[in-house]
Amino acid sequence: MAKATTINKRIMAKKDMNFFAEFTANAAKAARMLGYGVAIGFLVVFVVLGLIVAFFIRNQIIKGQINDMKELLAGPSYASLEQEAAQLTEELNKKTNYYFALTQMRKTVDLVDAAPTDLPEILEKCIPSDSYVSTYTITSSQLSLTGTSFTYYSPIDMVNMLNQKNVFTSRPSIAIARVDPVAAGLMDDMIQGDKINIINNYYNFTISGTLVTNVHISITRFVDGSEDATSLGGVDTIDVRAGESYTISEGVAEFEYAGVKYSLSRIYVDGIQVEQASFDTYKAENRFTDVAHGNTDVKFYYTPVTAAAPTEG
Repeated sequence: MAKATTINKRIMAKKDMNFFAEFTANAAKAARMLGYGVAIGFLVVFVVLGLIVAFFIRNQIIKGQINDMKELLAGPSYASLEQEAAQLTEELNKKTNYYFALTQMRKTVDLVDAAPTDLPEILEKCIPSDSYVSTYTITSSQLSLTGTSFTYYSPIDMVNMLNQKNVFTSRPSIAIARVDPVAAGLMDDMIQGDKINIINNYYNFTISGTLVTNVHISITRFVDGSEDATSLGGVDTIDVRAGESYTISEGVAEFEYAGVKYSLSRIYVDGIQVEQASFDTYKAENRFTDVAHGNTDVKFYYTPVTAAAPTEG
């Protein structure tokens, strides 16, 4: 019995020693972990303090720059800046109005077309061999001529040849009348010495028609709602063949002038406002298309584009 008691005490002592060894190891491990945590905590605090100091210094630098800018703007070099800006704006408006007036005068000159200089040469090549032209008148839009022919169909052939040269916009008017040589006093002309002109049929003809010409499309832009109809630039003029379609594809939906952006608000053609459906199409496609029937005034009206206010997040 005494021997058994001794063995139990030894086992218990061994267990106690293992417990204390394990406890000591765990305590040491916990101490190391705590040390690491404290070190990490100090590092985090150090980084946060560094960031605070950096932001503070940066904030002080920005405040200093703001103060310097305020002092600069309050200085004498910027004291009259607003007044100078107003003067420059007024000068720009005056020059714009002057430029608009000059382009208006140029438009008046452009609308006066000169008579085609190559038409007499074309007319000469189209006169039949049995006909001659006694008089002709050429203006910027009309051709009128009179003459005489030995056959009834020669004036018609001459008109057909002129049409093949794209001289007339449509078939011209033709008047052909037979001339009696006796009544016209041409008998003496028919007898030349001992020779007699056997051609005794003469036809006087008159031809008058509208020439193929260009029409002028005048394009102007204005600020919508302005009391004095402030113009945005001058008058642009384009030449288009009568009856053909034309397209304006630059500066339609949006237009920029003197650094200011504008948005299209209305369109007028020869003083008549374009209907809303067509206007929406022109603005969406950023182009204006029409058929040139004659000299046309196209006016675009714009409103300034204001920048959208920033929204708070």
